[in-house]
Amino acid sequence: MECRLDRPLREVTPRLPVQIGLLTADELGPYTRFRPDQDLSVIRRRLEQGHRCFVVWHQGGIVHAGWAAVQHAWIEYLRAAFPLEAGDVYQFDSYTAPAFRGLDLAAARISWMARFARDAGFRRLVAVVWPKNTPAFRPLEKAGYQRCGRMCVLRVGPWRRVFYSRLN
Repeated sequence: MECRLDRPLREVTPRLPVQIGLLTADELGPYTRFRPDQDLSVIRRRLEQGHRCFVVWHQGGIVHAGWAAVQHAWIEYLRAAFPLEAGDVYQFDSYTAPAFRGLDLAAARISWMARFARDAGFRRLVAVVWPKNTPAFRPLEKAGYQRCGRMCVLRVGPWRRVFYSRLN
């Protein structure tokens, strides 16, 4: 999926008062409380590699977050790299705390992130979504993403082949 940043961007308003911004190194404690399933060394490594984490705060705690990479995109569940073009921002690992789902937090964060990326000179946001993860499509589409292609990984023993196809 892609969201072109050279077109009018959609504004999505969350259904509760929040603050959206970038995660700083000083906020790793609140992040690990929000995502206790994640290894702190992995989070630190992401930040050291230049990845950015866009977080949504509500009443002093993080309730939603999504990550972005601009140099190297890795799709963990496919165990495959995704080629980024110049000007691309790859969005990954979007998560909303269960009690805050359905409140347009992800779509609002994506909308905020799109403006941030456009202002920084990027030309599009890209995301890879597992086809059966239908709830993941809704916030992306609300924020202006469109389906643009398919990715397939075939494996037989150690052999692996990655296929990409564009829809238009």
